[in-house]
Amino acid sequence: MLTVLIDDIRWLRDGRDCTIARSSRKAIELLNGLKGRHIDELWLDHDLRGEDTIMPVVDLLCGEKFDVTKVWIHSSNPRGAVVMRQRLSAAGYEVSRSYDLRLWSHSRPKMSDPDVTLGDRKGRE
Repeated sequence: MLTVLIDDIRWLRDGRDCTIARSSRKAIELLNGLKGRHIDELWLDHDLRGEDTIMPVVDLLCGEKFDVTKVWIHSSNPRGAVVMRQRLSAAGYEVSRSYDLRLWSHSRPKMSDPDVTLGDRKGRE
């Protein structure tokens, strides 16, 4: 299962294996490198670092069809989340909004935690 998380500060608390990009530039590099591969879950946050947002990534996803089972929007920016959902849905992606705060941690899971497997998890700056 391939899970991609694009978020500047969060980690998935459950420790699932995921590949992470922390900026729109790194996310675009990551997604371009994954072309031709199936992505089971793509988690998107709207506001990234500084003035950076997810919108260049949304532009890429809308311009080229990626093989994604489900896009999850977990942004705390309501206006940005609506625009993301509208554009990605119109491009043919299955999109849901996640409001579950229990999913997230703002610190990297500890390697010594037996319930966390980092696998191919990559924190890309």
